[in-house]
Amino acid sequence: MQSTDWLGEPFASKDNKICLERKVAKRLLYAAQEAFPYEYSALLVGRGAAITDFISMPISLDKHAFSWDGPAFLQAVGDIRKRHLQWLGVLHTHPHTAPIPSARDAAGWHYPSLSYWIVGLAADVPDWRVYQWQDGRFVARDYTLTDATEVADTSSADSASSPKNS
Repeated sequence: MQSTDWLGEPFASKDNKICLERKVAKRLLYAAQEAFPYEYSALLVGRGAAITDFISMPISLDKHAFSWDGPAFLQAVGDIRKRHLQWLGVLHTHPHTAPIPSARDAAGWHYPSLSYWIVGLAADVPDWRVYQWQDGRFVARDYTLTDATEVADTSSADSASSPKNS
């Protein structure tokens, strides 16, 4: 049996507040804006509840959905394992709508232990939200933006609902 230590559980404790490094948020936002008007998606990686990097997935040709082909997904999982990281979540954009999970998002979600991020790009300021799958539905969760040095000690980190592109 193969080990699944590469599959993280960022919400393992009900008190866990997931952390996203600021530099990662900036890079994700740049990639998402470059993909506009199409949906952008990425696998979020790190350790525990700290997201420290990401793996961009192929850009969807659909302006209202994202999907991955098998080989691209398996290559990304192989990269996560090779780097001794954990897969902590998925991020995708809603280029034309609010960052609220759609029925299609819910129907296509197969990883309840992972975080589910949506960045809404329809407004002037990108709107970042993170969700956890609980009891058959997405539930909004809080997160913290951190600097790389704060990941080990998040007590001084800022709480934020939307990373700033600055």
